[in-house]
Amino acid sequence: MSAHEHGQLAGGHRASYDTVAVSYADQMREALGEHPYLRATLALFAELVRTEGDGPVADVGCGPGHVTAHLHELGLDAFGIDLSPTMIEVARRDHPHLRSRWGR
Repeated sequence: MSAHEHGQLAGGHRASYDTVAVSYADQMREALGEHPYLRATLALFAELVRTEGDGPVADVGCGPGHVTAHLHELGLDAFGIDLSPTMIEVARRDHPHLRSRWGR
C-alpha cells in the first residue's frame, strides 16, 4: 500500500469515527461496569506495569477515554491517543483531568 493510499484509508476511518464519537461515548460509558472480566484484565495489566517499572501507558485508539480513565483510577500514568479529533474532544470533555492527544 502506498503512502497516499494509506493516508486515504486513515482519512476515511477518521471521518467515520468523528461521525459516531458522541453516540459511541454514550454507549461505552458504562461498558467496564457491565463486564467484570474487562476490569480484571485491566487490573492485571496495571499490576504488570507497576512490576515492570511503572512507566507511562499509552492507550492507543482511546476513543472517548473510558479505558484511559480506568487505567488512571488504577494508579497508572495513562494517556490517550486517537485518530479521531472528535473522539479526543469527547475524551477531554468527559475526562478533563487526563491527557488525550490527537494522533494523526
